[in-house]
Amino acid sequence: MGEHLKHSALPRALSEVIGDVADLLQKEIQLARTEVSEKISTKLRAGAWLSVTAGAGLIAVLLVVQALVFGIAAYGIALHWSCLIVAAVMAAIAAIAFFTGKADATQSVTPTRSIHQMKRDYSTVKEQLT
Repeated sequence: MGEHLKHSALPRALSEVIGDVADLLQKEIQLARTEVSEKISTKLRAGAWLSVTAGAGLIAVLLVVQALVFGIAAYGIALHWSCLIVAAVMAAIAAIAFFTGKADATQSVTPTRSIHQMKRDYSTVKEQLT
């Protein structure tokens, strides 16, 4: 009887199904790796473009600041005083940005609303089970 089961179609079909599933899983993993690799390269390319944009933006801001200095100087104020006026305004903007960023940085990253909701869900489940 054991010999008859050995040559029957069921074990052979079962082994083929297991082999096909293993092959499918390997192909899915390879597809996922390829997709992740493509997405990472896209993100790196985007990062490079954003870096170029940041550099060009910085140059533009510096030129605007220089134009402000010359614009103030055009009203008869000495060039060194024009530079100091623009520097004081830029320092005030930097201080505001610093304190705003510092206030945002001190906030906790703990997901308090989610934790509260999970606790409520847990207590609801606990009540339903008792």
